Amino acid sequence: MPEGKSALSHARTPRRHLTTAVAVALAAACVGTLTTGAAGAATPVATTTTTVPSGTAQEGVAALLPDSVVLGHGPTGFLSLHKDGVTGATVHRWTRYADGVSTVLPAGTYRGGLGTDVIVKTEGSTYTLYDMATGAAPTVIDTSSLGATATLATLHGTTLVMRVPRAAGGVDLHLVGKPAGTLEDRVVTGIPAAAQNVEFLVTAPGTLVIRYAVPGQSASRAALVDVATARVVEDRALTASDGNPTLTASATHLAWTEPYVYGSDSRALRVAGRGQEESIRVPIGSGGRMVLGFLGDDWVTYADREGSWSYSPNPLHALTAHSLTDGRTVKLLDITLRIMPGSDGELLVHGATLEHGEGLYRVTTGPDGTPAATLVASTGRPLAYSVTGVNIPATVDLTTASGDPTLSWTAAGISMGKLTIELTHTATGLRRTILTIATRGAAQSWDGLLDDGTAAPLGDYTWRMTTEPTNGIGPTTERKGTLKVVGKPGPHDFSNSTAPDLLFRSGGRLSVFDARQVLNSDSRDTLSEVVVGSGWDTYDRIVTPGSLGGTVHADLLGRDKSGVLWSYAGTGKASAPFATRARVGGGWGIYNHLTAGLDVSGDGRRDLLATDKDGVLWLYKGTGSLSSPFRPRVKVGGGWGIYNKITATGNIGGGPAGDLIARDSNGVDWLYLGKGDGTFATRTRVNSTWGYYTDLIPIGDADRDGRADLVVRHVTGGDTGSLSFHPGSGDWRNPFPNSEDIDASRRFISDGTLLF
Repeated sequence: MPEGKSALSHARTPRRHLTTAVAVALAAACVGTLTTGAAGAATPVATTTTTVPSGTAQEGVAALLPDSVVLGHGPTGFLSLHKDGVTGATVHRWTRYADGVSTVLPAGTYRGGLGTDVIVKTEGSTYTLYDMATGAAPTVIDTSSLGATATLATLHGTTLVMRVPRAAGGVDLHLVGKPAGTLEDRVVTGIPAAAQNVEFLVTAPGTLVIRYAVPGQSASRAALVDVATARVVEDRALTASDGNPTLTASATHLAWTEPYVYGSDSRALRVAGRGQEESIRVPIGSGGRMVLGFLGDDWVTYADREGSWSYSPNPLHALTAHSLTDGRTVKLLDITLRIMPGSDGELLVHGATLEHGEGLYRVTTGPDGTPAATLVASTGRPLAYSVTGVNIPATVDLTTASGDPTLSWTAAGISMGKLTIELTHTATGLRRTILTIATRGAAQSWDGLLDDGTAAPLGDYTWRMTTEPTNGIGPTTERKGTLKVVGKPGPHDFSNSTAPDLLFRSGGRLSVFDARQVLNSDSRDTLSEVVVGSGWDTYDRIVTPGSLGGTVHADLLGRDKSGVLWSYAGTGKASAPFATRARVGGGWGIYNHLTAGLDVSGDGRRDLLATDKDGVLWLYKGTGSLSSPFRPRVKVGGGWGIYNKITATGNIGGGPAGDLIARDSNGVDWLYLGKGDGTFATRTRVNSTWGYYTDLIPIGDADRDGRADLVVRHVTGGDTGSLSFHPGSGDWRNPFPNSEDIDASRRFISDGTLLF
């Protein structure tokens, strides 16, 4: 066989590529009956070979494809079933230990035995037996005379164990074979007529174990059949068992599990000598789904077979051998999936160790009588969960939900891993922690929020990914890197993120609340409040125009009670979002409505709209300078005195410029679509019920769908009222078709004002 290296670059040891072809003689099934012999013609079969794709592979170890199921094994090889990941086809293989050659069998249904190289192919009521060690001519057995309800229960060497339901209830067992070419059908005697839930196991050469239940008895029973004489030679109660114990037997002993009690930290095996009613109790710890097997006459092995999927460490994940002579224990494997008895008292175990990874291990006793495990076939997969590659983007834009970055990784190992990703904002130390339980590779999206539910600020971040096996088997790993959050802050963003904020004034205190946290929180007590400062009650009107001075950060305008307008430049600092105020000018007391935050003229700058006490609407075009933010006013038109509220909403109608919503004295709201030239289209009715609301707050795109939204507040007095979110549709004919109640509303419906 040619020599080569493992397929992965991190392989440490060379291994043989399994490239030698082998022809295995399989027979075409021939029609016959239980009383008529049949001959089969040997058929050459093409072979395939597999190579273990991992650095855990060892020289001279055969390959077992990952996620295969071992259906049988003997001294020279094993039968496995694997579902092809590309075609979905079920493929059976026979793999030899000696040279690692893996032969694909022709399409069909196959079964194997334990401790035998004979396999059987099922085609209706016809069964064809192949000796994979010698390549001898196959044996064809027709079981049609047993009836259509007969099924193959198990294979014992070259004997078919056929299950035949009785018409009156219960089952009969037929041992069917062709010793010396002569068909033989023997009915097992001694099976109790009252036996129910019958299951058949082959656990020792020459012995068939039947586990069954008897109505009215809580404990299961076991009947042992001597295959040579086709009769039950021992029938016993499985003391302290339930209706579904795990059971195994050797030539000298039986072992079974006591029931698992949920929450208990103690479980036990029962072990009894063949022919003896007494049993000894062996405490083993706490485990759910056990596998058992005898190693010779002196050792019983046990494990919880779900160790690779466990969320916590447990000593029972390991394959442990317990001495029946002196009570000592020996750990053999770190993880156990299945125990399969073999010939001569040995075991074949599907499991894994940290050192050699997942595969088939032959368990035998050494010259000193101590058990040991040897890897004989490898899947190439390591036991411990570990990240092998990380794909985290270097730059992310959290402006839209579709832009949420995907943090993905590849991993190896048959165990599950607890994976933690920590994203830390370099400038502030603010953090988002993402926890997940993963199997192999996985991905996790980041919604752009921090641990407290607030929007992540712009800027540089570090990320740290740590992994640890949930079952406690293997080391903890860590990877690190950096990413940058970019994007353009919105007109209602005062915390250097791309998400909007809510401004709330209560008395003289002005506070900033993250809108995404408010929308998602169910309690006012969990909200993160940034107090801007006190003394803000000097202003009778505060508006949020967005960025007036050409920076990326949103500014603020306040009109004091003497009619002077002041500007506050946005800083982009969450803890201190506004710089010291600057005087814009006096004479603004003539206006009863001020609103801003939209581009009416279409020049890319934020404008301000004001209505005077005569009902005239005036436009102040933005200049792009914070020190002198507006050009001289331009008259838009008269007749606006019929409205008691005028709100600049931004572009909510899908037109070329910013829009207005105006409410009349009857509580009807009207939409004015901006044309982009400083004027508005003819009004259209929006809603006749919004007169109920105290405030309309155009916060921008809060749900990150690319359309402007509203937060609507209603205050009835004291601390009663409501707060709701109205996502924008982008359709001027029905701009806000839906609404959602905000659970954290109590924080904002007491005395105070939400600012627009």
